[in-house]
Amino acid sequence: MSVETIDTLVVGGGQAGVAMSEHLSKCGVPHLVLERGRIAERWRSQRWDSLVANGPAWHDRFPGMEFP
Repeated sequence: MSVETIDTLVVGGGQAGVAMSEHLSKCGVPHLVLERGRIAERWRSQRWDSLVANGPAWHDRFPGMEFP
C-alpha cells in the first residue's frame, strides 16, 4: 500500500475554500479540500434575505471566472 503526502489542506468547501483551491491550483500547489457536506451546501440550503454587501458585486466572483 502506498501513502501519498499532501502538505496543503483547505478546510471547508465554501466560497473562500473553493477560491483558495483555485489559486493553489494555478500556482501548481498540490492540495486537498475537505468539506463535511456537499460543496457550497450553505448557498443551496441557507439563504440570508437580509444580507447586504458593502462592496461591488464583482468582488464576489470566483477566481478564473468572468463576472456577467
